[in-house]
Amino acid sequence: MLFRLRLWGLFLAQALSREMEYRLHLWLSFCIDVVWYAVQIGLFEVIYLHTPTVAGWSRAEMAVFLGTLFVVDALNMALFSTNFWRIPQYVLTGELDFFLLRPVSPFFLVFLRYPNVASFLNLALALTVLGYGVSLAPPPSVWAVLAYPVFLVHGLLCMVSFQALIGAIAIRILAAEGIQQTFHILYQFGMKPDSIYTPLLRRVLLYLFPMGLVASVPAQVLLGKAGVELVAAGLVLPPLFLAVSRRAFLHALRFYTGASA
Repeated sequence: MLFRLRLWGLFLAQALSREMEYRLHLWLSFCIDVVWYAVQIGLFEVIYLHTPTVAGWSRAEMAVFLGTLFVVDALNMALFSTNFWRIPQYVLTGELDFFLLRPVSPFFLVFLRYPNVASFLNLALALTVLGYGVSLAPPPSVWAVLAYPVFLVHGLLCMVSFQALIGAIAIRILAAEGIQQTFHILYQFGMKPDSIYTPLLRRVLLYLFPMGLVASVPAQVLLGKAGVELVAAGLVLPPLFLAVSRRAFLHALRFYTGASA
């Protein structure tokens, strides 16, 4: 574990060095995500002009949800997302060969090789939004404050798990840019509180395509709104999803034929 942390530190240093050569690109990437944050906040602000609650969520509680969503999204962008979108390129160009030859887990290299420095700036902004939401909402309990980081990390695990499953498909079918869009389509459901959906769709998003665990469950834990079922799902399912998706990804590598094929 210590070796992998040191290795990822080198990856981050290299990424930072690259970004310092193209500072304008760094700030443009940051600004684009700021616009995305503003659009999400503006959407709900318009809704709350016409109603005091949305599916049981007050304006303050929705601010906590959005802050949670932004934090998980920023962490995913900083750590995994850039690498996820590179997978078809790795397969088509044969760059994946070099990952398989290294004395490190190919899963680690494929999903953590290129950190996104701009998203660490977004993380600071996301934490600001989260802090603002918490200041508006009723004070959380000590248990909620202690449990929240765990559920936050588990929300991130759901993101990387689904990306790993799509990555496994990308290795098998080669030209997979269209398949990767599936992630964004399902992610749209995770960008809204799970309680706005029908009971059937809500269970699908919690247990089959776990986008409901990304932000909705961590936010409800912090707000003291999560029932036993949600707490259990948020604790048990993300590590299970990660184990299954990692196994599927490593199994898909057996069908990779290399650049010479």
